[in-house]
Amino acid sequence: MSIKIGAQYLCEDFPTYLESVKVAEENGYARAWVVDSQMLWEDAYVYMSCALNETSKIQLGTAVSNPITRHYTVCASAAATLERQHPGRMLLGLGRGDSAIRTLGYKQLATAKMENILKKVKALTKGEAVDEGGVEVRIRWAHEDVPIMYAATGPRNLRLGGAYADIVMLQVGTHPTAVGWAIEQVHAGAKEAGRSPEDVEISLLCGMWVSDNQREALDKTRWSAACAANHLDDVARRVPDALPDQLARIVSDRRDHYDYYEGHLDSEADHTEYLTDDLIGEFAIAGTAEHCRARIEELRDLGVGEISSAYLNGELDQMARVGSEIIQPLGIAA
Repeated sequence: MSIKIGAQYLCEDFPTYLESVKVAEENGYARAWVVDSQMLWEDAYVYMSCALNETSKIQLGTAVSNPITRHYTVCASAAATLERQHPGRMLLGLGRGDSAIRTLGYKQLATAKMENILKKVKALTKGEAVDEGGVEVRIRWAHEDVPIMYAATGPRNLRLGGAYADIVMLQVGTHPTAVGWAIEQVHAGAKEAGRSPEDVEISLLCGMWVSDNQREALDKTRWSAACAANHLDDVARRVPDALPDQLARIVSDRRDHYDYYEGHLDSEADHTEYLTDDLIGEFAIAGTAEHCRARIEELRDLGVGEISSAYLNGELDQMARVGSEIIQPLGIAA
């Protein structure tokens, strides 16, 4: 089984962002995902459009848009537009909503409502009609096949992604037991929907940092454990005993604080202070090139199709190092 290396970016400091996507493409990264969170960063679709124009093959996608702040028909139309302009290079990442809605004081969209959203968006990008409150609607000009990514952490959403998405992006850390559990949920959802599990790609969102200095590598990826713990805590509150021990442990250890405005996705934020090196290591791929290659191969053998490493704005040397010490030695094709 092959595996891709993707990158994730924040929509800020546009020249740095654009240079970063270009360097990622030059070094063999297959995908560039951008954060869609209107209160914390600039507009994701503007950033994607510009990056698509300035590159030639790397795929661009949202990680992720939600149907509360962007109506699902708007997401479908925007994605179909970019796919028409850049065939084969647009991905539409969807989720229930995190920082984009929590910063407004809103609640995430119920999982039960996401099923119809995923089905409708896929149909609309192809130009098919869907029912909207008793009215038949369609995007009259669209005939595009845009892969849909669904971001998921808990078992219900993992199964939902397996049933309806082309790609499911996991945020469950990098421990083999946790990743294996999540993939089982995705595959179960696919089978329940009459799909082959092989038709659903598994992407793994995590911090990745290659360095001979282990302290540096861990400190650069602290954000990953803190962010995942924030999502896992929500799952644990809604569905007690739903998580495997490797994921439940970080929920029991975390402090009751997560500051979106001051430290979302920031390894230096106060809400990362409680994290031990062991916990950071279970939510990241961090260390020497040899160590990182071994972790990636282990995850590939479990069924992971993409390591979606984040957040790499301006980290040009690190992306070049990943290209020469991870992507090339593993024979990864962009």
